[in-house]
Parts: sequence; structure tokens; C-alpha cells
Amino acid sequence: MADITQLPTMTSEDAEKIGFAGFNRVPTLPIDIPDGGFTISAKTSEGRRITFYFGPHRTGGPARFVDVQFHDAGWTVPNADNGRSPVFDVLTIGHKDRRDYDSRKSATLEKPSILVVLMGQADDET
Repeated sequence: MADITQLPTMTSEDAEKIGFAGFNRVPTLPIDIPDGGFTISAKTSEGRRITFYFGPHRTGGPARFVDVQFHDAGWTVPNADNGRSPVFDVLTIGHKDRRDYDSRKSATLEKPSILVVLMGQADDET
């Protein structure tokens, strides 16, 4: 089992003081993600489930991307394993509240089943 450091829930300001990012000034659960693949699974009070997979570019390496999947939207599409994958709505928010992508306007087969956040930095080699 990977070493997992989970600290107690705290204010976003306290999380920032110990090196984590704060967001929306709400209670924050800081977690140090271990190297190698790692998934966080969360569930709301209504039972809506979402997972966050932190994946490395090389086996055993530090996470460089996050796959996000929402499991309970109710829509599914055929997948490559002859099964069904959940799809869900996402939108992006950019400079000056610009919304360049909004899947709510898309047909079910065009909705994403996984949202991938690439955790590159400006000085990373591409």
C-alpha cells in the first residue's frame, strides 16, 4: 500500500499556509498524492459519485495528469471493452468568464466520459 498523507479538514487559508492550494474559501481536505497511479473516490450526501485518478507519465513516477469521471449522470455510451461508460456534462471557464466549451449543448454520444486535466507547467519540456 502506498504511503498516503491525509491531513484533517481545515480552512482553505490554513491549507495554503502549509503549501496546498486554496479554492473558493470553503473547508479543504489536503492530501499528498503518492507517486504511481492513485485514485480518490468521493460521494456526496445524495450519493453522487466522482473519481479522480492521478496518473504518472512513467511507471511509478509522480502524477502528471488527473482523469475525472462522474459516475451517476444517468447517460452512458458504448465503450471499447464492449461495456458502457458514464458520460456527463462539463464546461470550461476562462479569462473574463469566457465559456469556450459547454457539453450541455452536445448530444449524448458527444459528451465526455472522462475529463483529463494535464498537470504540466510552463517550463516543462513538451
